[in-house]
Parts: sequence; C-alpha cells; structure tokens
Amino acid sequence: MPSQTASSLQPIFPNVPSLLSRDNPQILTVAHRGLWTNAPENSLAAIRHAIAAGVEIVEIDAQATADGMLVVIHDDTLDRTSTGTGIVSELPYTTIRQARLRAGGGGADARATQETIPTLAEALEEARGRIAVNIDTKFARDLPAIATEVRRLSMEDQVILKTTVDPASEHFPILDADWFGTIPHMPMFSVRPGLFAEDLRRIAPLAAPMIEVRFADIADLVAGREELEHQNIRLWINTLDVSHCLDFNDSRAAENPEAVWGMLADAGVGAIQTDTIATFKNWLSRPRKTGASL
Repeated sequence: MPSQTASSLQPIFPNVPSLLSRDNPQILTVAHRGLWTNAPENSLAAIRHAIAAGVEIVEIDAQATADGMLVVIHDDTLDRTSTGTGIVSELPYTTIRQARLRAGGGGADARATQETIPTLAEALEEARGRIAVNIDTKFARDLPAIATEVRRLSMEDQVILKTTVDPASEHFPILDADWFGTIPHMPMFSVRPGLFAEDLRRIAPLAAPMIEVRFADIADLVAGREELEHQNIRLWINTLDVSHCLDFNDSRAAENPEAVWGMLADAGVGAIQTDTIATFKNWLSRPRKTGASL
C-alpha cells in the first residue's frame, strides 16, 4: 500500500486562537515529537502520521546549525536519532542533511530509515492547514530566528511558541520580543504549592491562550480552575513517562486511564501531551462521568 502523503489528508486545523479557546470543549491531543511510534521522531513522516491519527497539535524541536539553518531535532547532537555524529550547532547544514534518521525514538540499535532531518520550514509546510505546531526552541539564542521563520512563512495562526517564565518575576522579558503578540505564546512554569491561582493572575499581562505546567499536587490545578476560566487559558499537561508530574504518566494510564487522564480532565486540563496517541484517543472516545475522579 502506498504511504499516505500530507496532501492526501483532510485538513483538521482551524487556527490556534479558536483551537485553544475554552469555547472549544474538547481535550486536545499533543503528539510528542510527532507520532514517533510510527516513524522517526521529529521527522516529516512523524508529522504525517500525527495528522492521520487526528491529533490536533504536534510538538517539534528546533535549533540552528553552524551556518544558521533551522532544523528539527531534539538533542544537541546527531548521535541518538540519526546515523550522523557531532554537535548540531557546530555542523553545517549540508553535513546534517546527509544523516538518516533512525526509527522510532532512535538509539544505536534502531534501524536507519530514508528519512532525513527536516528543516523547520519543511516541517511547517508539512503541517500547513492540517495541524497546529508547538515549537520547542532548544536554545533561547535561536528563538528570534525561529519566530522570523514562522512569520516569513505566514504561519502565525498555526504555531505556538513556548518559553519558560517565572510567575514571581516583576517583569516578563518575553513581552519585549518583537514577535510577541503576533505568534501565540505558551508560558511554561512549575506550579508553586498553594499559589497557582495567584501565579495565574501574575502572568495575566502575557495574555496566554495556553500554559504548560508541572505540578506536585493535583489539588493546586483544581484551585486554579476558576482563574483559568476567567482568563480563557487552556491548561496543558504532559503525561510522558519522563515528565515527572507525580505518577500521572502514560505507563500508569495504560493500566488505569481514568486515574491519570480522567483525573486531569476533571481538574480542568484541556491539552495532554502523550507518547501513547492511540490509547489516549481511544480513551477520549469513550463516554465518561465528569467529576467522578476527584
């Protein structure tokens, strides 16, 4: 059977503001580095598989090569995910392009594929009109160039840029970025025990459509729900096994999804990043009693 191309897929993406608005009642699915269980992580194929699976947001990683080309790769080296070796920021793009991506999450034993490390522009074009893209900028130094590329491609309504913020700060430097206000921005921070609602009020100047947080007590998320609704902020939580939000992770969700995804949904979470897309989508499709887990 021939592989499914991006052009053959039906568009599912409206635009970031309407997708993230709390007027949209659905819990959004976020594919971590694309659907890497079906294709090499951060590859064009992984983006296509995420689109085909009905995922609303694909998370990708971006950084610059030695000659300033923006490429999509998570690690600071080529070694784990490709047949190449060396530090990405110290290599020219032509060298990086010669590497072949390894299957799935990579590793020395993973087979080499025909997929190459894509440029950010290629990844965004693959996603255009089909899926929202959350760009994880691996190094702060590359953020201005990444924002420039998003604007050059006129993809501002389809991309979410995220940066770490300190809610206790007297000033948020991101407000001074020339792109701020033109590309949706997602603040990331750790929930301070007992202070989530207060911190949400402190970040109000950022007018965030969505935030990504780590938490040590799910009760804190519940306590901030009214303020989230007031500011029309969607809450993103990672249930990746490496995210360390208590035991709210994909492995436990495989055994008891209500104890993980159900409790998060009841706490007001509106977007979940997971490495188990099919299992999560299956859980989303089931009828359930809201509020039953808390």
